[in-house]
This record gives sequence, structure tokens and C-alpha cells, in this order.
Amino acid sequence: MAHDTPETFKDLMIYEVFARAYSEDEGKRFVAIKEDLPRIKSLGINVLWLMPIHPTGEKDRKGTLGSPYAIKDYYSIDPSIGSEEDFKDLVKMAHEMRIKVIMDMVLNHCATDSPLVKKHPEWFIRDENGKPSRKVDDWSDVYDFDYSNPKVMEYMLKMMKYWVEEFDIDGFRCDVAGLVPLVFWLRSRRELSELKPNIIWISETHDAHMYEAFDITYDYDGYYKFKDFLLGKGTLREYLQFIEFQDRLYPSNYIKMRFLENHDQERIAKLVEDEALLRNLVVWLFTLKGVPLVYNGQEYGLKEKPDIFNTYIIPWSEGKKEIFDFYMRVAHFRSSSYVVRHGNFRLLVNDCPNHVISYCAFIDRRFILFVLNLSGGEKEVHVDLSEFTQNAWFHAYNPLSEETVRLRIDGNGKARVVLSGEPLIASGYLR
Repeated sequence: MAHDTPETFKDLMIYEVFARAYSEDEGKRFVAIKEDLPRIKSLGINVLWLMPIHPTGEKDRKGTLGSPYAIKDYYSIDPSIGSEEDFKDLVKMAHEMRIKVIMDMVLNHCATDSPLVKKHPEWFIRDENGKPSRKVDDWSDVYDFDYSNPKVMEYMLKMMKYWVEEFDIDGFRCDVAGLVPLVFWLRSRRELSELKPNIIWISETHDAHMYEAFDITYDYDGYYKFKDFLLGKGTLREYLQFIEFQDRLYPSNYIKMRFLENHDQERIAKLVEDEALLRNLVVWLFTLKGVPLVYNGQEYGLKEKPDIFNTYIIPWSEGKKEIFDFYMRVAHFRSSSYVVRHGNFRLLVNDCPNHVISYCAFIDRRFILFVLNLSGGEKEVHVDLSEFTQNAWFHAYNPLSEETVRLRIDGNGKARVVLSGEPLIASGYLR
């Protein structure tokens, strides 16, 4: 990265909120989110990411309510979500609870009926007939800005500063950031840091060069390999090999936002119906190198993907409390473990590479071993710890089961582990 990333960014746990779908109370969605902050906080969450909260376009609208990513007015709040005062109250309470609030910034395009289109037609890219256009044909409800016009950059910079100055926003998740020139993001970072230090910048791209301007990028490159494994189109070994490859692909201090789902993807509980497998994947989400994202409702094992184009209310009552409780336990383990958040991460070789993930986090002698069984049922596996020790006993503690773990590491550095379907965490010291 061309900038220094505060170590505290590795401590982030992000909760994505689709405010329009959060409750049935029209105009009181900010109030509902504010009232839910204690529950969100109980998950260990310290960053609230709000999907776009602005009014959506009406012309060329997709669905009955339109995509929240087809923004009509960047300076207004959708009245169905709440008022400016409601938003300020939400941010204030979140800050009192030590939760940061970041906004979605959709700066590549706006709704086709945004007043900007009529007022500043020269701000948009044009097709061969000279009409406002877009880079992605399927995004028929938006027109793309033309950043070769310097006034576009000035408008966007001023607008982002407005939300920081007036609402005390802590950062931005930047939609399709790779379609906006890097020079704009570099300037934005520089100028907004003068207003507020340590603003969080998250890029919805996985291009390595985006780390020049952003602190965190999406793990879409890893997610696609992960989803191929879940769908039987690829192997677990191939996915893990790519996770290792990321260390060579990205800057040494890179941070990935890891996720099992988000508003663009299927619910993980829909893809993974076996709850034991789901628990293993939740541990992977919260302990893999990077920062975890949870999409509202995911923590209850909800299976229906929220409809972002039509009326949709998250069916909270259909959620499973036992899944929420498991998310909470794993999240608290992460938030209490400096080794997981800031230690060295290492994938470990095992003799069941297409069924078991084995890895560790360590700082000096402090060592946490993770062995995740993705095959279902019981399995015996041998994990290679020869890099760290051999011919020794490892006495550890499993924070999930609250049981003592005792592993024999033989003269070749191999530890025999007998797995149930549940994730194994062994936290202790290697001597």
C-alpha cells in the first residue's frame, strides 16, 4: 500500500445493513436499527455498513422500489428510511457504543432521472448517438459519470465531505470502485483525511492496485473459488491454494473483507443446509486472515436472499437462535484474541486436503490451531506441524466446547486429530 494502515483496521468486524428492509415501520428504519444496536454489538460488531440510504430513481426503475444503487439525490435521505435527525441519532448512539458507521458511496453512476442528468449533461459518458450511457449494459436504470470532466470529481469530493462534516461518518464502502479512476480515490483519501483521521476505505474490487488508495478490498477473487467448491465445481484444495496465492498477489499489509454472503450473493444457509458444515464455515469466516462481514439476517441462518428491488422486510422471526448464539461465541472469540486478529496466519498441510482445512495463527509461542471438517461425519486427519515443533505434547483449550485439548505431535511433526462434524480450535503455547 502507498499509505500506512492503522493496526486497528485488523480489529474490524463489519455488519452490512439494508435499511429499507430492516423493519416494517415506514419512515422509522433508522430508529429500528438504533434500537437493534445492542444486539448487533453483542455479536462483537464494531462497524455498521449502511447500504445506500438515498432516494432511488423512478425512471427505468428495476422492480417497484428500485435499486438502492440507482441514486437520485446524493444529498438526501430516502424518507421511507427516516429523517436526517434520525440518522444523526443513529450515528451518535453507535459512536457511544464504539461502533463506527460507514456509508455506501455509489460514484460510478446515478439514476437516469437524477436532476444531475438534466442540470449537467456534460458530466456523463455518451453513446454513439450522443445520449447519456453506461459501461455495463445490464445496468439500465443508471447513467455513468464521466470523470474526465474535473467538475464531476469536485462534486463527488464535496458531497463525501458533507456526510463526514454533517453526520460524522467514519468511512465508505465504495461501489464498483474499479470503474472510477484511481486518481480520484487517491485525492479523496488525502482530502477527507484532513477532515477526519483514520477514515475507513473499502473497495468493492479485488484489484491489487486499489490498495494504493483503499485500506480493505473485497475478497471476491477468493469467494468465487470458495463458491465453486460449495457447488462442486472446484475442490477445497484449489480454493486453499488460491488463499495462499493471495499473499503473493497483494501488498504485504493487505486486508481482505471476507464474507460468506452479501447483498449480491445467495444466503450461505441456502447454499449450505448442513448446520455442522455451516458452523465450520462461520469459524473460517471469523478466523481467516482479513476482516469478517456479516449481512443482516445471516447470523440467524436465514435462507431467503433479500430483494433489493421490491418491497421486502427481513423475516427476523424465522431465524434460528442457536445459529445466532454460535455466531456470537465465535465473534467474541475473535474479538478477544489478539493472536487471531494480529498474529501470523499459516495454512497447514494435512492428509485430507479436499475435506479438511487446517491452519494456525501464532505470535511467538502463542499458538492457535484450527481444524475444520467440511466433509460431514467423523474423520481422522494428520496435520503437519513440523515447521513449529515435533516430538511434543500440545496442551490447549477449545473456546467453543470449553474443553481441554491434548495433542501428541510425533517425531515427524505430525499431529493426529480425530474430528467430529464440529470445528476444532486448540489455543495454547507451543514449547
